Amino acid sequence: MRAFSLLLSSGLMMTGAVSFAWADDTEIITAPDPAAIVELAKGYGSAKLDKDDGGDPMVSGRLQGMKYVIYFYGCENHEKCKSMQFSSGYTDPFTAEQANEWNKKYRWVKAFSGDGSNFKMDVSFAGGITKANLDAQFSNWDSMTSNIKEFIDQK
Repeated sequence: MRAFSLLLSSGLMMTGAVSFAWADDTEIITAPDPAAIVELAKGYGSAKLDKDDGGDPMVSGRLQGMKYVIYFYGCENHEKCKSMQFSSGYTDPFTAEQANEWNKKYRWVKAFSGDGSNFKMDVSFAGGITKANLDAQFSNWDSMTSNIKEFIDQK
């Protein structure tokens, strides 16, 4: 009986380690794990884990040749972050009219006017999300990349 309990405990610990890094589609993820986010990002293009100016985790990558960054927010001592934001910026500033034109047409990724043209998409983990939902967020950002590139080229 003791051997069975030890085996069961070991199996549960191993399962827990795997599910922490990658939850299955029914498990609720309540905080973004930066290492797991990088691995998911690599499924869409190049990606590496870095740190932002404040020391919080940050993912830098490329999709379809376009540079992007994922910032982590609501972190406690640079860990246990509560949300993340996809962001892509350009050196040519947008006017408010150009940003509004984009924002009228697209729902999930928002454009901001000012210094540099910035496109952003927030992902909150409040209440938790599944791996399938998180993957859908990456898929959405990836699919919007061509729209962003086309919009920039038309400016």
